[in-house]
Amino acid sequence: MNLIVLVMHGQLSKTHYIPPISSGLPNADPQDQYIYISTPNNNDVNFTINQLGVSIINNLVVSNSNPYRHTISTSGYSSFVQDPETTSQVTSNKGFIIEADDVIYVSVRLNAGSGQQAGALVSKGENALGQTFRVGTYDSQAPNLPSPIGNYLNFFSLLATEDNTTVNLNNNTTSGLVIQNYSGQFPINNIQLNKGQSYTVAVRPDQADNNRNGLIGTLISSDKPIVVNSGSANGSFGSGSGRDFGIDQIADISKIGNEYIFVKGAGENSFENVLIVAHENNTEVYASGLLQNTIQAGEYHIIEGDFFQNDNLYVNTSKDVFAYQGIGGSQSEANQGLFFVPPLSCENRGGVDLIPNIGEIGNTNFTGGITIVTNKDAVVFINDLDITNQPPSITVQGPNLVTGNSDYETYKVTGFSNDVSVTRTNELYLAYFNFNGFA
Repeated sequence: MNLIVLVMHGQLSKTHYIPPISSGLPNADPQDQYIYISTPNNNDVNFTINQLGVSIINNLVVSNSNPYRHTISTSGYSSFVQDPETTSQVTSNKGFIIEADDVIYVSVRLNAGSGQQAGALVSKGENALGQTFRVGTYDSQAPNLPSPIGNYLNFFSLLATEDNTTVNLNNNTTSGLVIQNYSGQFPINNIQLNKGQSYTVAVRPDQADNNRNGLIGTLISSDKPIVVNSGSANGSFGSGSGRDFGIDQIADISKIGNEYIFVKGAGENSFENVLIVAHENNTEVYASGLLQNTIQAGEYHIIEGDFFQNDNLYVNTSKDVFAYQGIGGSQSEANQGLFFVPPLSCENRGGVDLIPNIGEIGNTNFTGGITIVTNKDAVVFINDLDITNQPPSITVQGPNLVTGNSDYETYKVTGFSNDVSVTRTNELYLAYFNFNGFA
């Protein structure tokens, strides 16, 4: 399953940084990979794609009516997907910096595993820059399996935006990790990076029990702004053999909060999960007003899918936390996604104009849908039509009130295949997803 989260105005920016991801073999081997670029601007916007350490592509143009798709690679490891055997070292030829004359949206999508897997992430633009992050991945526990599946891979990656950047990595909750291309344990300190250089950490769950969930909560800190990707190239929140990509670009501690609303997808409760990662000790986690757990800095708590009511879930915490959501595209555990979730904030006003070709990754067609969180009684428009007056091909579920926070309501809308724009009169939190078979 491929799922991307968009938050107003977090990802609309003139500059976008894309660190690499990592992916293992077999059945998670990367195939075709693309950068999708769009803009709310009706006029032409000039931009460049800096394929770090490789080439710079100039004189590119995008407008609202003419989104742009850039092919990174048709198969294999690339500037976007890094071989895990080359991780745990400073790298100068992975990732992208995209710069434009005006604000643009940027996302990256890929197919993998002979069409059985798919993944995507959305750039958070300049709001991705930060100095303190906590990692989220699938937990890949799979208690019903005798051993983890060999192509599971959990990772995080970071990209420096300034020269002479020092990065420290620490994990005070997990020992006994087997880190790809690295013989030691956390902490990993004093990583020295210049602008455009990256560093990726990857673990295979089949190589150590703690590799299944041991990267969750890892603290990434730096003395200058960096950008971080986090997730799993094949993994699962479920207990069976199904698996999929779950990747996203995340935000730092300055962008997190203590109130979140999650919208359930179409999956089973076992993998429709909410992942809460604490940054401070004695963090209390509540679901729909009920205390679930008290966790310490670097620890995490998973809220299972059976806690959702009316297809949504309100979570609040006593201290600010990093939040991730696992979501399903179907009842099959093979259709999963994982994305970073922003907190509720009255600053999230505006619209998403537009999501380009929601139903495709390259030449592969998917079924597309969106989830929406907005204020109660807000007027929402999709492709310039009221959400209550969509064409017959579009299915609208909602509005659904949120138990525990009656100021908000949620929607789930499916059936899209082309460009999608969404506007409303109040706050808006929008995720979009697509699926095709097991991908």
